[in-house]
Amino acid sequence: MSELEEVSFWPGQSSYGSWNGSADGSYSRVGGAMHKEVSCRKRTVVVIAVVVCILFIIGISIPAGMLQHLKNKEEVKELPVSTDKPATTSPKSSTAQPSPSPHSPKWSSQRLPRTIYVSEYNIKLTMKDLNHKNHIPYNGTVDILVHVANSTDLIVLHAFNINISKVEILLHSSPTDSILSGYETYDELQQLQISLKKPLDMGSNFTLQISFDATLREDLHGFYRSVYTSPLDDEKAMAVTQFEATHARKAFPCFDEPDFKARFKLTITRPSHCHTLFNSPHNKTVDEGSGLETDTFEYSPEMSSYLVAIVVSELKHTQPLLIQSTLNASQSIKITLYGRENQLSQLEFAKNVTAEVIKVFEQFFQVAYPLPKLDIVAIPDFENGAMENWGLITFRESALLYDPTLSSTNQQQWVTEVVAHELAHQWFGNYVTMKWWNEVWLNEGFATFVGEMIGTKTFAENQGYDWPVTENFILAITQAMAVDGLLSSHPLSRSESKVNSGGIIEEMFDSISYKKGAAILRMLDSFVTRNVTQTALQDYLNSHSYGNAEASDLWASFDKAYKVAHQDAGETDISTMMNSWTDLSGYPVISVDIADQKITVTQSPYFLCVSCRKDKKDVNRLWTIPVTFKVYGSHASRLYSFNLKHKKAVVRLDMRRRWVKLNIDWSGYYLVKYNNYRLIQLSELSDVNIANLLFDAFELFKGGYVELKEFISLMWRVKEKEDIGYLTNNILMKIWWYLLRTFDQLHVYSEISQQIYKWLNVKNLDISYDSVQQMNSKDRHILIGKLWMALHIDYVRTAFENNQLLILALSWRRGLLEKSTPVVSKNAEDMTGSGRRIHKDISKAVWTCAFLLDERGIWDTLWKKYFTAKIPSEQANYKTVLAAARDTQLLHKYMSYSLTSGKKDDTVPIISLVAFSRNGRNVAWSFVKEHWNTLYSKYGAVGPMINKLIVATASNFADRTKLLEVKSFFADLTGSAGKMAVAQSLEKIRSKIYMVEERGADMLRFFQHLRTRDSVL
Repeated sequence: MSELEEVSFWPGQSSYGSWNGSADGSYSRVGGAMHKEVSCRKRTVVVIAVVVCILFIIGISIPAGMLQHLKNKEEVKELPVSTDKPATTSPKSSTAQPSPSPHSPKWSSQRLPRTIYVSEYNIKLTMKDLNHKNHIPYNGTVDILVHVANSTDLIVLHAFNINISKVEILLHSSPTDSILSGYETYDELQQLQISLKKPLDMGSNFTLQISFDATLREDLHGFYRSVYTSPLDDEKAMAVTQFEATHARKAFPCFDEPDFKARFKLTITRPSHCHTLFNSPHNKTVDEGSGLETDTFEYSPEMSSYLVAIVVSELKHTQPLLIQSTLNASQSIKITLYGRENQLSQLEFAKNVTAEVIKVFEQFFQVAYPLPKLDIVAIPDFENGAMENWGLITFRESALLYDPTLSSTNQQQWVTEVVAHELAHQWFGNYVTMKWWNEVWLNEGFATFVGEMIGTKTFAENQGYDWPVTENFILAITQAMAVDGLLSSHPLSRSESKVNSGGIIEEMFDSISYKKGAAILRMLDSFVTRNVTQTALQDYLNSHSYGNAEASDLWASFDKAYKVAHQDAGETDISTMMNSWTDLSGYPVISVDIADQKITVTQSPYFLCVSCRKDKKDVNRLWTIPVTFKVYGSHASRLYSFNLKHKKAVVRLDMRRRWVKLNIDWSGYYLVKYNNYRLIQLSELSDVNIANLLFDAFELFKGGYVELKEFISLMWRVKEKEDIGYLTNNILMKIWWYLLRTFDQLHVYSEISQQIYKWLNVKNLDISYDSVQQMNSKDRHILIGKLWMALHIDYVRTAFENNQLLILALSWRRGLLEKSTPVVSKNAEDMTGSGRRIHKDISKAVWTCAFLLDERGIWDTLWKKYFTAKIPSEQANYKTVLAAARDTQLLHKYMSYSLTSGKKDDTVPIISLVAFSRNGRNVAWSFVKEHWNTLYSKYGAVGPMINKLIVATASNFADRTKLLEVKSFFADLTGSAGKMAVAQSLEKIRSKIYMVEERGADMLRFFQHLRTRDSVL
């Protein structure tokens, strides 16, 4: 699954740009660990109660402080809370024991017992009408082939928000025997529990038949209704599924956990004007009369329930593309893309990407794509970027559609990255699946690394595109590090007992799982070399084909491949090294001390929050770090590498008149602190190494490891360097954005903004069509970033200093108001209504400038354009432009419209965009507080949206009043959804408070001093 975009106004902050509509071990089958903790807690409560009663009876008074101490101890042991109700006790064994109350569940764990396993589902659904405005009903039956692993008299599976009308059990050994005792659903567990009259013997088989009915959902989860407008402007409805992570149970009864793999078959009766898509190929269609037809599909491969997909719609499709497998000459793959009728041409690019990247992955993994077809569907209402359902991948429209005339270069790369990510999942996630959601990174981290560094990179090179794939991948890693430096971060591989409910599972789909997971794989790839990586991944896929795996299985494949390739590997153990990166949260900072005859390196955990770091007790955490470094100076530079396994290591080298740079080419997931930054000669470093040096110093400065003078001195040396590269430019802009957003309420803001504006050199930015067209993609990206920053600081000054921008903006505004047809033409000859051409890559900046010069005059027209745009990338531009308003009333109006009239999947992105701007952050925060109940009921049960919303709106502040306000507002947050996001937001605020209170005065003096000096330090 591709995650949604994080709001960005500077290029490179996300590898996918701004909101394009772009995501964070074996289970104890008896639930022992969870039971022990809960049992201990219960015993604690009982003991405390008994002691209190005894003391009360004998007349001994208990000091209030002691009672509070006991209470606090109890609170510390509280378990994570379920999405809907508090987590319940897990039984001691996999054989469920009857509960005392007839209404209590016999099985009280969130996880299913492992007494049975399944091999086949035969799903039959009937949906007679899709034209209802709301509450579209459907009914069905599911026949599940079940095998008994351990004798049991209880069958437990998942079902939630569906009505169970009939349950039957057909024993294969004696079909006429009636062994069903009864059944009951438990919403708090999202389970259907079926009691039997007698235990089933181990090794027996039976078919579980369940009849049910339900309605299509409205919340973008489960089996839900999506609405769109046809070319004739009439409303169309479609039924579509989104089952990851725990939503298949909302569509039909099933064993909804990743390691309950089975084959799935679908038979569905639907309106004859629609058609159906399923994971597997279509078998036949039967006319039932009365405007109904029945489709039957073949069995799917063995797969997890979250990968099941169904689409019932009137969408049209492109001309199918038939490609031959690169590994099997007799196997062909039929690729078909579906979308709205007037958008089919925008699917052609994605179709070509799909065909080429499948071939790339087949060759790299040496495993053929296992299905004869692949359907790809653009869904009008879709929460995430895309979903990797096997054989039927669903996409948000803006993540799939590309118009070569009007869509930007960033959009083209974004579509390629998302397609490659989802195709990577066909192997990593579908062919081999993680055992449990505590290791989501095995799916998402792999798909991110392989999708970008193998799929996208190879496609771009083969097609001759000059996209900065590796550079954007590195910039995306910095997002993960921004979260991973918080105490509220989590390990890549969390304890299974802590990932025990829908809300907590959804929290795992974050930048840690996606981007940190990808980062450590890139670090490992760099350490072992690409050939070893390829061999290891092939072994991993072949060893666990159609099954489930854990991180330990992956490291075992790497160990095997590494030792074959490196006979002199010695004590190098990949498993030990990589376990330190998956089992520990955070990342290390390596301090470098250079003396005449040696280099001393020391590792310690990095914490962003200074006050938090002082209270942290596990500062002795150690990673096994694959360190790379080069020595520069009097001799030619030479590359060294070693594994730092202990807290400190000494490298014996002659360092007289020499200096060192660690983490060469930014391949490692760690920071480096140098004892003397002045020794480092920037002229001898490449762009990636300068960017890495600057980023590390910036993060260390934020965390209080490096003093202001050290950091600013290095930053100014970098800033004033000629020919600053793409990565370094992006890191500089990242720093500028941080300073602007942290100090925006203080006097220092004006001083900082003046220096930034001077650096941007707006007057000399050439944005003419011919100039932009001749730029490479990196230079174009930097130009866009500088335009955005200049408009954010002072749009009036920007417009009047850059005459080209002013003319284009005013011309475009005139064309917008005078024309009833779209203001952009297909041949790009006249995009302003005055004969002047705006390059598609800078159109959003030009539109924003025009809007800011006349907000109230063109707001209604822009909203209409956003609401009716037929090209998703154009709609995304309008969405961003409207969020840039300075008028707070218009910002409130925009968010209100998005909540009541806009697309269901755009509300959170719009509020997040508003929260990014200086004028919008307080408005967005107030709006979220005002409409919290509506937003939480819409997005908060499960799903990543509520987490993104909280971080986007609550983490922007840098004062103690807002800290208390945010903390107080979320104090009563119920359920597990959003709690990690709240903790992260509070930490970010505390970090900014430290920056303002401890560094603000020095920062002000420094920037004031700049106005009287030509050089710095």
